[in-house]
Amino acid sequence: MKHFDIAKWTDFVRDSVGEAERAAMQAHLASGCRKCRHTAELLRKVATAARRHSQVQVPDYALRCARAIFLLQQPEKVQILPRIPARLLYDSFREPLPAGVRTQQRLSRQALYQAGDYSLDLRLENESGTSRVTLVGQIQNRKQPGKRLGGVPALLLSGKQVLGQAVSNSLGEFQMEYAPTKRLRLYLPVRQAGKHEGNPEKKARGMATAKKISSPKKGRKLR
Repeated sequence: MKHFDIAKWTDFVRDSVGEAERAAMQAHLASGCRKCRHTAELLRKVATAARRHSQVQVPDYALRCARAIFLLQQPEKVQILPRIPARLLYDSFREPLPAGVRTQQRLSRQALYQAGDYSLDLRLENESGTSRVTLVGQIQNRKQPGKRLGGVPALLLSGKQVLGQAVSNSLGEFQMEYAPTKRLRLYLPVRQAGKHEGNPEKKARGMATAKKISSPKKGRKLR
């Protein structure tokens, strides 16, 4: 027995099928198919209710009230979080080597960044015999040194791929491990004073970004 799908029965109750197809569908119902009969009856009720509601005239005062409510409840504009590029203040790899030393095995690197009101202290360590790097960082508010920065997410990205993520503790410290690759970016969403986003009672969140994080190198020549 060939059944008809719900789309066909919808056209059937709306009188949108051809004469030959309508005759076939009526014959199918007459054959005693309970499933298709139930579907057709349900769709007839839906079509009847839709026609009845389409004839209802909405009062003008109701339309005015609906439009006024919509204007009051308009959704907030979506805003992209502002990004604050970090500026490199200190890099241990830029320190000159001791006199007479041409190369030096360095398994760790320390860098200090500044972004807006915040400073970011990073330490990268590469254990001997492994390719993975441990990143230890601390974020601080330079204008409010005693302010706790717990719960700040830290995301290490390479393009759109997340290589590592962590959340800072009450002292603003965080730690993660990752496999070295190219074009690394570290993102730290932090509060930026003086700007507002959406709700005027909430401060906007800026993006402190430490650019081009490089892994520690095992050797370096004196230039």
